[in-house]
Formats: sequence, structure tokens, C-alpha cells
Amino acid sequence: MMKRYDHPADRVDPYPPAGAQVRRFRYESGLVLLRLKDAVRLRTGEDADFIVGRDFAVSWEDGDGVRHPIRVPAGLITDLTSVPRLWRWIVGRVGPWLEAAIVHDYLYIAWQDVPGRNPTRADRRFADDIMLAAMVAAKVNPIRARLIYWTVTVFGGSSFVQRDRDRYIDVCDPAVTEQLVSPPERARSGAEEGVT
Repeated sequence: MMKRYDHPADRVDPYPPAGAQVRRFRYESGLVLLRLKDAVRLRTGEDADFIVGRDFAVSWEDGDGVRHPIRVPAGLITDLTSVPRLWRWIVGRVGPWLEAAIVHDYLYIAWQDVPGRNPTRADRRFADDIMLAAMVAAKVNPIRARLIYWTVTVFGGSSFVQRDRDRYIDVCDPAVTEQLVSPPERARSGAEEGVT
């Protein structure tokens, strides 16, 4: 059974000072998600959980033109885009907004990773603004992006302040790594045996 943790190995405060303007959001790396074979047994809600498989890097620029990195830690447990079943015909759990939702998930819980930190309105506003900027960078339809943004700003308050003890999984845990096959090794071993 894999262990869950309440913080990543490196505790980083990703929040800027209150009132920072989010501009020129940029994706710096690809998003790697894991869905383990026993994901259904890891449920925390109606859907099985996914795990961020590698650090996911993004950045944004403030009003002074200074670029700020955000690193979503490997091991973050996510439910993808949190959308009630009734509304999934409008916004599905996956789509061009997925990466924005993963960053948003992280920013909604990251305050818990910093010892002594409590959730603030400014931090929540920043998380919501980053999500909108990330959707714009991903070229999500502007009407859909605004609808998603409006929904999280109106209905996301309780999930932002809610403490969650089990937020991360160690992706190097043997219970995780034994479920993964390295594609390059698999392809190479098949070629050596004459299998195509």
C-alpha cells in the first residue's frame, strides 16, 4: 500500500505578495499524469485519483516584468478538473484546460505545505487568476475560460480553506514504480527479440 503525505519533499511558498498582477503565463514543461492500476481503491471522492508523475513547471510575469516560476511537485494527488457530473457536458474533466486545473489544484492546497501559513483571500485570488491566465495561454475558448473562472471564484471557497492531510504520494515508492514500465526499455527489448 502506497503512503500518502501531507507535504512535498521541498516545501515552497508559491504565492506572491497580495495584489500581484498575473501576466504572460507560460508552460515550461509537459504534464505527466499517472493513473495506477489500483486507482479506484485510492478514491477520495466520486472519481479515482491521478498523480502528477513528474514536477510540472509553469511561470508567470508580474506587473514589473519579473518572471516567477511555479513548480507543481511530482506526487500531487489530483482529481483532474473538478466538475460536478451535471455540468460535464459543458466542461469535461479533461480538455485544453486540464493543465490549468492541475496548477490550480496545487495552488489551492500549497498554503498547507508552508509551516505556519493559513489560507488568505489574496492567495485564493492568485490561484484563480493563474488558472484564467493558464487557460488563455492554452487557447481555451474565451467564453468557456471565463465560465470556468467564474465557477471557481464563486464556488471554490470551501475547497480552498479545507485542510487535506493526504495530498501527495512519493512517486519513487516501490508500490508506484512496480506498476510502471519504461517504454524505451520495452521497445528495445522487443526489437532485440525480433518482436515488432
